Amino acid sequence: MLTIRVVMANPENPSAESARALEHVRIAARRFGDQVAVVAVGLDDPAIQDLGVGLEPTVLVGNLAVSVGTVPPAGHLVRAIEAALTRGETQ
Repeated sequence: MLTIRVVMANPENPSAESARALEHVRIAARRFGDQVAVVAVGLDDPAIQDLGVGLEPTVLVGNLAVSVGTVPPAGHLVRAIEAALTRGETQ
């Protein structure tokens, strides 16, 4: 299963921009059913810090940052998900 992480400062109370990014990701991910999982992650998560992510919202498809500091366009997300699934990514 491919994991898409939406990184934000406060996942329990996301900013308006982070909430929009999360919604866009969820809409794009629905096209792929159970092949894709969407999770909201805080900037303080050690795995996120190891990747050097410091802006919200950041959208990671696997470990590839497809959007940093902005809400990603739906078409961009779908293409990134398709490419990751074609490569067999499971992160």
